[in-house]
Amino acid sequence: MTELPYHRENLAAAIQQQARKQLDQVGAEQLSLRQIARFLAVTPAAVYRHFPDKASLLAALYTEIVDELTATLRANILDSADATTMLRQMVTNLMTYAKQSPRAVAFYLTGAATATVPVSLTTVLTLYGAQRGLAVTPETGRTVWTLLLGILVQGPGAELGVDWTVTQIEKLVH
Repeated sequence: MTELPYHRENLAAAIQQQARKQLDQVGAEQLSLRQIARFLAVTPAAVYRHFPDKASLLAALYTEIVDELTATLRANILDSADATTMLRQMVTNLMTYAKQSPRAVAFYLTGAATATVPVSLTTVLTLYGAQRGLAVTPETGRTVWTLLLGILVQGPGAELGVDWTVTQIEKLVH
């Protein structure tokens, strides 16, 4: 018998990894637990033992994407002490992620996490306000996050660039 490339205890991780590939290729609607089982050369029952239904697998993927997006927003923003540069980096990170993972972003936009303003965005906006003598309220953070979500909804083909987005955020903060 040929040894499979994973151990039994790693099957859940292998399932989730293959599910993410399917999500990125065909979207959440077309994701199939049976296709994942075929790809991993296991029975569908083995997949269902780890994820009892498609909804539970999608919930795990959603958590993974939220974590990934959160890390993406924070990446390299502390390379500068200037809040405008931090904000520009954050917007660049978000737009790059959206271009590289459009189906992951579309899936993210379907969930409840979009209602929560990322802490990293709140921090950068607070620093931006402090450096300019402006009071940045939680409402400002929600407004900026709503703008960024709207840009994500338009998709990677939208002609809204980093400069335009940062300018709009600056207008919202002032």
